[in-house]
Amino acid sequence: MSAVRFDFAGERVLVTGAAGLIGRALVHRFADAGAEVLAVDVDAEGLKVFDGVSRVATMPGDLGREDVADAVFDRVRKDGGLDVLVNNAAMTELRTPFIDIDADVWDAVMAANLRSAYLLSVRAVRLWRDGGRGGTIVHLSSPGGSRAHDDQSVYDVTKAGIEALSRAIAVELGGLGIRSNCVAPASVVGEVRPATDLPSRRTTAPEEVADAAMFLASPAAAQLNGHVLRVDGGLHARLRTDPSQEQQRDS
Repeated sequence: MSAVRFDFAGERVLVTGAAGLIGRALVHRFADAGAEVLAVDVDAEGLKVFDGVSRVATMPGDLGREDVADAVFDRVRKDGGLDVLVNNAAMTELRTPFIDIDADVWDAVMAANLRSAYLLSVRAVRLWRDGGRGGTIVHLSSPGGSRAHDDQSVYDVTKAGIEALSRAIAVELGGLGIRSNCVAPASVVGEVRPATDLPSRRTTAPEEVADAAMFLASPAAAQLNGHVLRVDGGLHARLRTDPSQEQQRDS
């Protein structure tokens, strides 16, 4: 899929969850647009996909840990600062009825999906405030932030929290030139295919999600703050879907 043209030359971008499907698209899109990208993921092996990629540096680590967040921002300062933070890291695989979720599983998903976004966001905004400058945060949300999936209660709670966190940052720090927005994609797969449950009748490419994130991070979105941009083929607009149809997995 051809890239939408953005110019991030000279900017520094931090992408979390970089080894995943959407993460890889984010890293490549920002790097192709001229940014210097720090790609972070708990999956050190997965980060090897960026070996030799121009303008991309990698750093493994569990972003739910405060010491790892500190280490990431030590690296950010060493590398010259930060312009854009993309909070993409998340555990998405869990499919468990709410009644069966143990507290340790709940806490693990909360740490990976929401605590990590808090730890990095608060460090980013402090860095920008102390430097007397603005910056941009893009969070990856989901239709689950406002609508419930079956058997994904903790995931949906984290995405609702991500959207609330984004709004709080926008309201409290917008006056400092700091913007915080969300992208909420649906049915993201590597190869686009038909999808009867989406009004668009097809799934979403990870590059389309990355392009939306780049738009929100760009000057073209300068007056967007606390916004949720739904890249979902019209899913959220539809009142209901036919449960007899094959359902595609939401991101």
